[in-house]
This record gives sequence, C-alpha cells and structure tokens, in this order.
Amino acid sequence: AEIVAATPDGETLIFSNSGDQEVGFLDIRDPENPVNLGAIDVSDWGEPTAVAVTPNGRYALATVLDLTEAISDQQPGILVFIDLQTQTIAGTVELGGIGPDNLSVTPDGSKAIIAIEDEESEDNLPGQRPGSIDFVTLDYENPSNSTVNNIALDLSDVDGVNYPTDPQPEYVSVSPDGRVVAVSLQENNAIAVLDVAQETVLNIFSTGVSRHEMADLTEDGDIRLTEPFVGRREADSISITPDGQYIITANEGDTDRDRFGDNIWSGGRGWSIFDLEGNVIYDSESELEQQAILHGQYPDDRSENRGIEVEGATSAQFGDQTMAFVASERGSFLAAYNINDPSNPELISFLPTGLAPEGVLALPDRNLLITSNEDDGTIDFFRADSRDLTGYTPQEPLVNSKSLNLPFGALSGLTALSGNPNRLYAVPDNAFSPSRIFTLDLQGTEAVVIQATPITRNGQPMAYDLEGIAENPQGGFWLVSEGDGEDSPNLLLSVNNNGVVSQTIPLPNAAANSITRYGFEGVTTNETGDKVYVAIQREFVGETAARIAEYDTQTKTWNYYFYPLDTDNVDGWVGLSDIARDIDGSFVVLERDNQGGANGAENVQVKRIYRFTLEDVQPGEMVSKTLVTEVASNHNQIDKTLVTDLVEDYDWYAEKVEGLAVTEDGYWVVSDNDGGYQATRLLFVERPAMPPIRGLW
Repeated sequence: AEIVAATPDGETLIFSNSGDQEVGFLDIRDPENPVNLGAIDVSDWGEPTAVAVTPNGRYALATVLDLTEAISDQQPGILVFIDLQTQTIAGTVELGGIGPDNLSVTPDGSKAIIAIEDEESEDNLPGQRPGSIDFVTLDYENPSNSTVNNIALDLSDVDGVNYPTDPQPEYVSVSPDGRVVAVSLQENNAIAVLDVAQETVLNIFSTGVSRHEMADLTEDGDIRLTEPFVGRREADSISITPDGQYIITANEGDTDRDRFGDNIWSGGRGWSIFDLEGNVIYDSESELEQQAILHGQYPDDRSENRGIEVEGATSAQFGDQTMAFVASERGSFLAAYNINDPSNPELISFLPTGLAPEGVLALPDRNLLITSNEDDGTIDFFRADSRDLTGYTPQEPLVNSKSLNLPFGALSGLTALSGNPNRLYAVPDNAFSPSRIFTLDLQGTEAVVIQATPITRNGQPMAYDLEGIAENPQGGFWLVSEGDGEDSPNLLLSVNNNGVVSQTIPLPNAAANSITRYGFEGVTTNETGDKVYVAIQREFVGETAARIAEYDTQTKTWNYYFYPLDTDNVDGWVGLSDIARDIDGSFVVLERDNQGGANGAENVQVKRIYRFTLEDVQPGEMVSKTLVTEVASNHNQIDKTLVTDLVEDYDWYAEKVEGLAVTEDGYWVVSDNDGGYQATRLLFVERPAMPPIRGLW
C-alpha cells in the first residue's frame, strides 16, 4: 500500500497498490480487526499512483500512470472513478499530461487537483515534456464527462530551482477552506501555490536548504553525528495546516548530489514549516535523526545518500492540539508533533511503522492516524489518546538508548545470563563496525541499551558479521560470525567479558567448503561449557536438512546433527536464526522463513520456536541427500516439537526474528532491523509446560 484515503465517515479505507495494479478497500469500523473488502483492477490503464475520496462519499478517485517503457510511446494518465456503493468503475477521464503522481479533492467536492510529474527519466533531468497541474471539474452524474484544465508552471523567474524548464510536480495539498492548493515540485526544491477558483498560479518559491550542525555523512557502520550538513529540502509530501496558514514539508530529497557541482546534499533529512509566502517558520535540522538514533532506527548505510528520508506528511486538528505527522521512509517510523506554536513544535510520539511508510492519513473524528507502508505492503493504525499510552509493556518493551553515543540496531543474537533476569546481551551483525556487544537493562516498559563493549583482538577493533552470542559457563561469551560464502569464513569466537577475542575457531575444510553463505546463525553450550553448539542457517550444498554443529572444546573437533526445516512456506526459503540451551538441558531454536519486510508481510508463514533434545541422537557428518535420509531412518535426525508460533500467537510479521534468549520464566526473542530500517521488536514468550526430559549430560 502506498497512498491511503478514507470515506467521510472514516469507516472504509481506500489504498493504492501499485505492485498489483489495484485499488484496495478495507472495512475499518473496528481498526483492530480490519476486513478486506476486495480490490479494483486498473491494470488496463497502468499503475495507480494515488487515491482520494469525494466529500459526499460517492466516488473514490485514482490516478493511473501508463507503464509503457519507451518514453516516446507513453500515454497520458487516467483518472478512474470508482462507485463506492457498488465498488465498480463508474467512468474514466484522460488527463492533461503524462505521469500523474498525486491528487487531492477540494473540500466542496467540485474539483480534483492532480500533480502531473511526467518524469520521463530520473537520470536525465530536465525532461523534454514539462510537468504540469490538472484541475478536473467533476461531473458526478457522468464522471467520464468531467473536464480537465491543464496548468503550466513557469519557473524561469524563480530563484533557487534546479530545472526551470521542467517543474516536476509531486504532491498536492488543498487548504481546508478550499481557496488555495499547494503543490510540491520536488526535484526543483520548490512549492507552487495556486488559486483554486481561478485555477491560476499565485506564487512559486524555493524551499532552500536545511543546515545541521551535526550529521552522519559517512557509511562506515559507526553512527556518529559529527559532520556539518547542508541539504536542499526537495520536499515530497506536503500538508497545509488546519488553519490554512502554513505548509508542512517532508524533506525527502530526490536528486543526485553531484549533479549541480555545489557539494550541497539532496534532501533535508527532516521536516519544515513554511508560511504561504515561502518564509521558513521552523526546520527540524538534525532533531529527527537524533530521535532515530536513540530508537535504533537510523540506517547508517544511507548516510552518504539522504539519511532517514522523511517522505510522508500530514497535519490535522485533534481536540485543542494542531498536530503534524511526518514519516521516515528509510527509518520506518512516524513522528507526531504538537504545532500549536508552529515556530516551536513539540515532539509527542515516536512510533514504529511497517517498512517504508509513504502515505499518512489523519482521521480526527475517529481519533486515528494511519500509515500505508510501501515495502512490506502493510497498513498501521494508531489511536490518539490524551493519556500516556505508549503501547509498550514489560513483555514487549521499547528498545532504546538514552545517549547518541550508544547507537544500536541490527540485533542478530541475544542471550541472558543466569541470575540476572533484568539483563540481556546482544550482538549486531556487520551493519555495525567495529563489532560490539550491547548490554540491555530491562526497566519496566523499556529495554535500555546501557553499554557497547567493543570486540578486539591483539588490541585492535575487529569487524565481524556477528549472528549469535551465548554465555560461556567457563567465563566470558561465545560468539559466532557468519561467513559470506566466498572470502570471509564462518567463525566461532571465544571472548572475555571485556570483548577480547581469545580463540578464533573455523570449521574444518570439508565442511567449510560445503557451507553456503547462509552459515553460522546462533550459538549455545552444554551446561558445563565443554561443548559448544552452533546453528547453521541453511542446508549444506546437496543436503536437505540444516545442521547443528557441535564443537568439543577438549578434543577441538567438530561433529554434526541434522535438523529438519519446515517446508510449509513455498514463497521463499526457511532456515535457523538462533539456538539456546533451555533450563532442562534441551535446546530451543528460532526457525524462520525469509518473508516479511521487503518480501511482503502477506507471505509470512514460518516464525517459530522449536525444542529438541540430542538424547539418543548420534553425531555424524552427512554430505548427501541419501545420507540425510539414512540418518533419519537411524534416528540421527533431530525430532522437534513446537514451543510457539510467533505469527499465530504474537502477530509477528517482521522478516528477521534473529535472537533467542532463555530465562527461568520463558524466552526473549528480538528482531534484526537490518541496521536501522525499521523498529527493533523485543518480545517475551512465557514458558509453556515442558515434558520431562532425562538429563543429557
């Protein structure tokens, strides 16, 4: 879902689904249990880019972009009218330009106003066909007879624009009184304000640059806001405030930094407030990126691009509070601000969303705020409340840091130490460099990162792809680093409590040469610590079961057990994510598919915790499918029992459930947020009743 709109009663949601070339419908009378009402196929015309609803609730309108690849053959966009009573197409209108991007309907319902971007080629601006704005006078009795007035934009006298001959209209916002409409001209770093009744341009102004005293402009796996920053705002979504006096801008950016030769960055990495004359009333500077860091949602590998990329924005009146809502595409979060004083906004909430929020919709009459999330196809519902309701609990706490000097994210391994139920340890994968061990304190409804212990060897900081951590009963920790299937090997690492590596243990050559890039993913030990167990994520080449590798610290040898992976997800692969020893000596593992996230939440199937024991199972290396089958017939393949299904029991739709820690009362699981691209989810699963198991050691 990309862009969302709602019927006037706020009970039906309409959304664009460009991937499936559909316009979808949801019954949201109970937002906690939305009901799918089907979809309208618009593939005959192309891909829907935006949706809106007429104020009388009669029609949903969708702009549709022609998908013809050859620029010379592209056809004008189409405005599709959908009868909401019958959920059928009531008519279509050919628009006045190619490539419609966004639309809005005037409060009186008389007109639809459409941004015609006509982006012929992102890499070859300016284009030969200048973008424009369509005013469509709506004919409710015969929608196909609606009339289109195409308005050209003259940027030749506007200072500070990038492409004077190619306006590049992006997003449309109509004032609540219907008198003016603001249109962002994103690639031109400008906003046009037009008179709705006269359908004429009132003024066009450059949105200028955002200046930060501190930013992270280096992609090195180490998040530090230490560099001065200047960036063209280049707003995507904009919103005229409820009083009609100001414009909220989401300063995403959309040009190439090297294109203009002035060393100014693309995008403002935040949001701004302008008056209708183009004066800057407020700019967030680095404040929003600071919040992203404290919540573990700053993607460092976007530092040399546009940072958190604030793409979505809206504003609305909730009671006596004028609110602005801005959404980060790259950090996957929504920030809610009180803007009663537009020169001094107050941050009210920082809310995680699905992956890459694009559309933001406020429904004040229902006390709801909605985001549509492009990359995973989800829709989030937030309820406004005057009470301090965060939604976080001791069973699902907010993971955060209290210091910009303790950035975190990409938690790929998790462990708990015996005797301290309020302390967890986690490791990040190679999204963070140098490698480190995070210490988390459980403080009621929060899990606070209080320390990051660097991993060193011979006095030098080390960069591993850490995927698992376990307490070493003999002191310190065991860590595993995943290989890349080519140059970097899979490694078992012994470190002390200060993070100093004392042992680096690879697989034997025969196994190392058969492993794929889906290698070491979790680690644990037996009770005494003389045997270490490593979960290998996926099957070796030519095999049909995953392996649990066993390292004997006394003989310094490896053995293997075979683990049968679930096969009920046909849309992707299934593998292991972590392993831990339970309090009875059995083992628990995280098993997951690669669905969710960018692969789409609708295909999520396998996010499960299983238990197994090695009692009566003999180690033995198996290198072919036949031997795996033979092992199973000889009871050498592991039998597993389900502990919990995270999808069914806890609505887990994030792709990477990566860390598993055992406590006396149950299990903690944590998500890997891919280095800041979404929220870190930490969840406690209560221990179910366990069957008695004879002692293993």
